[in-house]
Amino acid sequence: MSNWRHKPQSEKELLQLMAPVKAVVKWVKARRGFVIGVGILKGGTGKSTSVLYLALYFSVALGLKVAVVDTDDNSQSIARWVATHKALGNKVPFELFVHPTKGAGAISLKKRLKPLKSDFDVVIVDLGGGDKETFIDLCQEGRLLLMPSAPSGWETDRIQATLQTAARAAVLNAEGLDVYNFFVKCDFNSTLPEEEREAMAVDLSEEDEDFVPPPFLHPYFDISKAPHHIRSWNVMPKRGDLEEWGLLVRHAMKGIIEEDEAA
Repeated sequence: MSNWRHKPQSEKELLQLMAPVKAVVKWVKARRGFVIGVGILKGGTGKSTSVLYLALYFSVALGLKVAVVDTDDNSQSIARWVATHKALGNKVPFELFVHPTKGAGAISLKKRLKPLKSDFDVVIVDLGGGDKETFIDLCQEGRLLLMPSAPSGWETDRIQATLQTAARAAVLNAEGLDVYNFFVKCDFNSTLPEEEREAMAVDLSEEDEDFVPPPFLHPYFDISKAPHHIRSWNVMPKRGDLEEWGLLVRHAMKGIIEEDEAA
């Protein structure tokens, strides 16, 4: 279901855009505690669906030990998804940790992540749409930040502010933070993703000195508007439903793995 408009010309060209599966598994297991943040400083952009499918890909397709941290006090979609599927008798292949950002029991995300990084291969953080302190903690502690949105100005209007916040916070990240935008809910019969990419890439540095060019993944790895994404609230996604998410994360991780190997 990947974007046929931008399909690589050959299998060799496609493989050159991604880290091999074996390399991903080897790198994660050797490193352990690979922290991925998913979200934008705005709600309703497809982050929880993205978190779910990424968690399923790492745990089901790659056989890694995965923790998901739900920081979204407003909806806690992942926590409710887990409760729903446990009630249906479905096995949830990752471990969930609810992370309240307010109230007496709240702790910083940094403190939450510390034990998880030693206990799990991959830790995926579902970032709340408006909690800036938690977002900043992720940018300082994580290795990869993925920013999903539909190809619409209604969803992308907070991306520039999010990128600027991430850039400032990542200065204190000892390992470095890779940040990428990608589109979800794509109908590949339309040109909306191309149009929105062009609109977001307009250089606004004269009006905003902190302007950050959106770091998009290759458009082939945009995520489709597949029916199984909508059905996944009640129906556990199948192994085949995870394929496009696997391609996306292998593409996003290629530079990280190569950089670490070269160091």
